[in-house]
Amino acid sequence: MERHYENFEVLKILREPYSGRSFPGYEDIDLAFEELETLIRNDRLDWRAALENVKGIYLITDVRTGRRYVGSAYGDQGLWSRWRAYTETGHGGNVDLRGLVDQQGLDYCRTNFRFALLEHRAVRVPDETIIARETFWKRILLTRGEHGMNRN
Repeated sequence: MERHYENFEVLKILREPYSGRSFPGYEDIDLAFEELETLIRNDRLDWRAALENVKGIYLITDVRTGRRYVGSAYGDQGLWSRWRAYTETGHGGNVDLRGLVDQQGLDYCRTNFRFALLEHRAVRVPDETIIARETFWKRILLTRGEHGMNRN
């Protein structure tokens, strides 16, 4: 770093500390674990308002192994609460992910997990609809068995 310090140029000084990028819309959510963690830790209001008021189906990809996990957020939790559980534990209570975190640790998740939103629905949509769509995505993305981390 010392060899390059003289070449650095300050382009912008922010009024407040960086708290994550602005919410890009539901169709463009693809986040590294650490980015999601930053958004939640800083309680980024645009993200929180958007995600806590929708149900949805999401994809977690382990970029190191290529294995995938399809999950859903329904009930009154919303996506924000569901994803916050992942940033706190790495596994969000899921059996296969819990085993991975027990073996590799939370830092493995921070380095290798990506979160993408596959579908979002209004909170008034019945939970059964969300669960059925989750099942659809598990089948399409082959997340059961050797390619994935879903057991059911």
